Amino acid sequence: MWKRIARHRATTLPNLATFFAQVFDPSIEDDDEADVLWIGTAPQAISTVAALQVQLAGWATIPAALVARLTREQQAATPPTPLQRWTLQLLDGA
Repeated sequence: MWKRIARHRATTLPNLATFFAQVFDPSIEDDDEADVLWIGTAPQAISTVAALQVQLAGWATIPAALVARLTREQQAATPPTPLQRWTLQLLDGA
């Protein structure tokens, strides 16, 4: 089961209004092959920590301390600047 994977990371990309996560299989030596899951790469793809947890179900569990930190970061995020909104619109149209 992928829940045994030792290395994973999750963070927020506030300017893109999404969370992303990568899951790696440490038993695979080649870095490209070891990256078994990468989600949240599109703007607004995963908008909440709860949605991130659902997307990771079966792959990895986010530790409670990280869930709390991501939630705090999202709550403290400032609205995007005009340039960031323009970039988000540009990326959304790509």
